[in-house]
Amino acid sequence: MASSSDDSIRWITLLKLPPPTGASISEAFIWILAAVAILAYLFTVYLVSPLRKLAGVVERFGAGDLNARVETRRRDELGNLARAFDQMAERIDTLVTTERRLLQDISHELRTPLARMRFAVEVARTDPNREAALDRIRKECDRLALLTDELLEIGVAEGDPGSRQLEPGDLAELLAETVEDSSLESAGRGVQLDMCAPPAAELKMDRELLRRAVENVLRNAIRYSPDGSTIDVELTGTPDAWRLSIRDRGPGVPPEMLEKIFQPFFRADSHRARKEDSGGVGLGLAIARRAAQWHHGTLKAENAEPGLRVLLTLPR
Repeated sequence: MASSSDDSIRWITLLKLPPPTGASISEAFIWILAAVAILAYLFTVYLVSPLRKLAGVVERFGAGDLNARVETRRRDELGNLARAFDQMAERIDTLVTTERRLLQDISHELRTPLARMRFAVEVARTDPNREAALDRIRKECDRLALLTDELLEIGVAEGDPGSRQLEPGDLAELLAETVEDSSLESAGRGVQLDMCAPPAAELKMDRELLRRAVENVLRNAIRYSPDGSTIDVELTGTPDAWRLSIRDRGPGVPPEMLEKIFQPFFRADSHRARKEDSGGVGLGLAIARRAAQWHHGTLKAENAEPGLRVLLTLPR
């Protein structure tokens, strides 16, 4: 369609196109089929590739590789599926690791009373005053029985700190008893325990649980103290809380590990171990912090230069 310059004349031109032939229709159809096939292939690869990767990771995980993860960045349903598998694998890894180390946990907690019991047996064989040694053995047997019950309760009580029964007690008396019990081990290593505490320190507490917490911190300090050194054990009070400080004269730990040493099974032995001692299994300080939390308190560590200072704060 066109018009003149003054728009007075208009005309329309019709062009007659040749009819399509069978060859042109077939060629267009082939191109369409090829395009559809290519798009279908790309879409299939887009769907199947992540599924194959997920299947491979599942196979590795089922074969025992608990570190196998998909680690995808996809934001579609397949990505959500992969992330759900990674979360499940992480939980299973944690549960399996915890189960594998259950015997190590128990051996760590039972080591101290068993060592004292062996010592008491030797005393009973050589010392004329066997009654005192037998009383000591009976005391450690009772403690082992109570300790076993506590280990069975840890899993339940950890999920509900308020389920524990706190009763009035004397923290200073508990501390003196724990220091006296630990003096046998410290003397064997040539380490002296220097305690400073008020005559009495009233506190609502789970006595046995708190005693084991203090004992774990003390044993950790004894383990890493050099021969002939002193461990300072100081209990001070404020109107709101009691503050227990236990400081050794060992090498301390790197600043970035001050928080990690309270994680279960973490060990800083490469920085802090005695040459003749491989250390524990990395549970003592974790149990101590758990006990502090059950008492609504805190447990932290700081380098004292030299040595490590562990601070236990318990609200009154």
